[in-house]
Amino acid sequence: MAESNKKLPARIKPLDITVVNKIAAGEIVIAPANALKEMLENSIDAKSSSIEISVKDGGLKELTITDNGSGISKDDLPILCERFTTSKISKFEDLNSIATYGFRGEALASISHIAHLTVVTKTKNDVCAYKCHYSDGKLVPARPKESSDPKPIAGKDGTQISVVDLFYNVPSRLRTLKSPSEEYSKILDVVGRYAVHTEKVGFSCKKIGETFNSLTVRNGLNHKERIRSVFGSNVAKELMEIKIIPNEEYGLLKCYGYVTNSNFVNKKSIQPLFFINNRLVSNDPLRRGILQIYSIYLPKGHKPFIYLSLEIDPKNVDVNVHPTKREVRFLNEEEIIEHIVNGIETELSSLDSNRTFLTQQVLSGSKRFRGDNDITDTRPNKIKDTSTPKLTNISQLQQFKRVSENKLVRTDFNQQTLNSFVHNASSMKDESNVVDEISDIQIGSERILSDLPSDNDLTGSSNITQSNTTRNSRTRVKVKLTSILSSREKVEKRTDRELTEIFTKHTFVGIVDFTRRLMCIQYNVKLYLVDFASICYELFYQIGLSDFSNFGIINLGTPLSLRNLIYEVIDDQNFSSKEKIEKGEVGEVIETLVEMSDMLEEYFSIKIESEGIDESEPKISSLPMLLKNYVPPLSKLSFFVYKLAVQIDWGDETSCLTGILRQIALLYIPECLPDISEFEEGSEEYQELISTQTKITSDLENIVLPCIKKRFLGTKNISRDVVEIANLPGLYKVFERC
Repeated sequence: MAESNKKLPARIKPLDITVVNKIAAGEIVIAPANALKEMLENSIDAKSSSIEISVKDGGLKELTITDNGSGISKDDLPILCERFTTSKISKFEDLNSIATYGFRGEALASISHIAHLTVVTKTKNDVCAYKCHYSDGKLVPARPKESSDPKPIAGKDGTQISVVDLFYNVPSRLRTLKSPSEEYSKILDVVGRYAVHTEKVGFSCKKIGETFNSLTVRNGLNHKERIRSVFGSNVAKELMEIKIIPNEEYGLLKCYGYVTNSNFVNKKSIQPLFFINNRLVSNDPLRRGILQIYSIYLPKGHKPFIYLSLEIDPKNVDVNVHPTKREVRFLNEEEIIEHIVNGIETELSSLDSNRTFLTQQVLSGSKRFRGDNDITDTRPNKIKDTSTPKLTNISQLQQFKRVSENKLVRTDFNQQTLNSFVHNASSMKDESNVVDEISDIQIGSERILSDLPSDNDLTGSSNITQSNTTRNSRTRVKVKLTSILSSREKVEKRTDRELTEIFTKHTFVGIVDFTRRLMCIQYNVKLYLVDFASICYELFYQIGLSDFSNFGIINLGTPLSLRNLIYEVIDDQNFSSKEKIEKGEVGEVIETLVEMSDMLEEYFSIKIESEGIDESEPKISSLPMLLKNYVPPLSKLSFFVYKLAVQIDWGDETSCLTGILRQIALLYIPECLPDISEFEEGSEEYQELISTQTKITSDLENIVLPCIKKRFLGTKNISRDVVEIANLPGLYKVFERC
C-alpha cells in the first residue's frame, strides 16, 4: 500500500496569487524599455502634448516619465495598479473599435509587482496633486506606520510615474539584461520611434544627473523634421514621402510614411518603423517584402530607412495576440502587404532615373591617399625638385659651376645602404606565400612609455611569443565615409612644403637617444635633430587614413584575454590617469568592445573573438598591419586595448574612427627604452637592451624611413619636433674645413 502511494501523481493545486502576478509581469515587462513603452502609451492616450523621460542606470535604478495629460482622478488611485482595471474599454466587443494604445489594464499592475512604483497626478479639476506608492498592485505607505492613502502635494496638471529598482525581486531577470548603456540605448530607440509617429506631442529623454537631453523632439514638428531630430540629417535629406492608395476591399483605409530613396548610403541596419492603427508593431512579412524591393536599387549590404503608418479597418485587426502588444494580426495580410510593396516600388522606380554616387576627386598629381601596405610613391607632386640636373650635353657641362666645399652635399638620399639589402633579404623569406613568420617577439619588463601627444603607454608583460603577419588579398575597398574623407583633407591642408621636402630627401644619420627617442637626419647641408616618436605617430596615422578598411592582418599566435590585458594596466602602480577605471567597470567596457567587434574587424582588422568554449572571456586575436615587415612593439598591447576600451567616443563617427586610428598609431610607435647606463655591461638585461636597440635602428632605417620618403606629408603640427642643430657653412666657419 505504501508503494502504491509513492506512485500517485502530484496533486494539482492553484498557484499563489503573488506567483501568478510575477509570472504575468515577466511576460509583459521584459526590460526597462518595455516598461517605458507601456507608460509612454498611457501618456499619449491621456492627450499629453509634452512627455519627459528621465533614466538612471539604464532604467534599472530609476525610470521616470512626466506628462501634462488629463491626469488620474483621485477616486481611481486605489485601483490604479490592480490587474484588468482600465478606462479604455468596458466589454470585449470594444476591441473591434479600439483607438487607444492600452486596453488590458495590466501595465502598471505588472510593474508594481517587480518594482517600487510612485505616482504623482493632478487633473484639471483638482486643486492639488496627489502622491501615492504601490507594491504588488496595492497602495502602500511611503514609510511604516503611515497611511497608504493618496497624499495631497503641490503639482502641475498631468501625471508623473517613477519606477525604482526594477526587477529587484527577480534576480534571474536582472542577470539576463545587458549593460546600463545598452538598456538606455533601447529606451532611446523606443522614445525615438514614438516621437517620429506621434505628431503634436513633444518628447525629451535624458539620463538623471546630466544637463543636456539625449533626445529632444518639439511638439510642433512634422514627420520629416521628427525623423531628422531622431535619426539625423543624413536620413532626412534622402527621404521621400509615400502615400499608398487605399484599398477598402482588403480593409486598408490609409497608408502613408517616409522611406529613403535609392541615393541613401547606409550599411547600418535601422529597424523599420511600422505603426498599425497608431500601434508600434513589428511585421516580418512586410519588412521582408520592402527590403526585397530595395535590394534591386541599393548597393549590396546597404539598408534603407522605413517609416509606415497603416490604418486598417479595426474589425479586421486582432490586437490581443502578444503580451507586449508588439504584434498584431489582420485579415487579408498578404494582399495588403503586396499592395504596399507595389506602391513603394512604383515610387522608387520613378525616382531611379536620377542617381547620386559618392566620388573622390583626384587632384592633378595627387595620389596621396591611394594607399598600399607596400612602400609606394603616393605623395602629391607639390614640391619643386631641387636636386642637381642631369647633364645631357656639352653646353650643360660648360655652364656647370663648381660647388663650394662649404655647400657641397656629400650624401645622396636616393642611395641605399648595404644594411638595407641584408635586411630585405632576411625579411623576404616565404614571400611567395605572403606570410612572414616573426618569431621570438618577447614582451619586456614593465615600464612607462611616453608616447605623443602626452600619452603614457604602459609596457606590461604577456605570454605572446609568436605572431603571423598576413597581407590582405581581398579586393581593395573604396572608402566613401565622409568622416574619413574629411580627415584626409585636414591632413593635406596642414601640409608644410618645407618639412615634406626635408623628409622626402633626407639621409638617416643615426639614433641619438633611445630613451627620448631622438634621431639625426641630414638634408642638403643641414643636420636635424628629430623626435622620431612624433614623426612615427603622424606617419602611422596618415597610413591609417589612406589604407582605412584595407589593412593587412597580424594574427597573434595565441588569442589574448581582453580582461587580463586591461587588468595589467589597472594593476600597474606607475600608471595614473583621470580616466582610469576600476575592475568592476571592466566588464562593461569589454561588452562595448564586443558590440563593436564587427566594425573593428571590417575597418581596422582588429578581431575580437567572443564565441567559443568560454564566451564570457572575449579575446583579441589579430591586429592591423600598417606597414609590411614591420611589427608594432607588442609590449604596449595591454595599454592599447585599455585605451581602445576607455577613451574612444563610440557615439560620434568622426571621433570614433579617428580616435581608433590614433590609438593604432600610438601602438606602432617604437617603444621607449631605459638608459643603458643603468645596466651592468655584459648582463643579460644589457644584452637584451642592445638587441632591442639594434632592432629599432634597423626597423627605422630600412622600413619606416623609406616609407616616410615615399608617402609622408610633413604637417605643421610636427614642426617643433624637427630642430636644425648644425649646417655645413656654419661648421666651415668654425673649423675652416669639413
